[in-house]
Amino acid sequence: MFPFAKHFAECALVCLCLALCSCTFPVRTGYDRSIGGYKSAQNQTTSAEGSGSVSKQSQSSREPKSATAKHTTAGATKQAAANKMAHENATRQPSSSSLEQLAKSWIGTPYVYGGSSKSGTDCSGYVMQLYKSHYGISLPHNAGQMYDDSRGSSVSRGSLQEGDLVFFGSFWKIDHVGIYLKGDRFTHASSSKGVMISPMSDNYWRPKYQGARRFR
Repeated sequence: MFPFAKHFAECALVCLCLALCSCTFPVRTGYDRSIGGYKSAQNQTTSAEGSGSVSKQSQSSREPKSATAKHTTAGATKQAAANKMAHENATRQPSSSSLEQLAKSWIGTPYVYGGSSKSGTDCSGYVMQLYKSHYGISLPHNAGQMYDDSRGSSVSRGSLQEGDLVFFGSFWKIDHVGIYLKGDRFTHASSSKGVMISPMSDNYWRPKYQGARRFR
């Protein structure tokens, strides 16, 4: 019996060695509650790769939104610029003509009764000088005489053109004269502010308007 037991023990030892050699031990990893044990290295690698894919997908899904936002912002900026340009075009004054540029060179000249220079001028002296410089036409130094001058032709309010003389006063007397400019304005020498440019619709001058004359 003893030899048999010894032989059996040797066989058992050999089988145990073979079993141990054929087994592979998993790498110890973190404990996973969902499976009730530790995850293998292969599962961890797969999970990490999967997480990376999800992150890339999330990032790629955000990229189109960012591009759309940039496109929307650019469109809004372009529209704002177009609106600004349209507003500026609607409110812009007519471009200055050579007559208006000449008139502007007199802006601020003080009012002096009987004067006709840039050191001081009255309304008829100012009109007289501009007409002589710009049109080569000599006019009398008096608003009433300009209104009655036979060389001038009467012009209706709706047919005014740049360069026409516009007259103001009352039914009995013409006491102020100016030169009509584009944009329904006129330039004149005001007794209170000197040479200036005013709208024809000005609350002070509009009710005093008496007519216009064209000398060209």
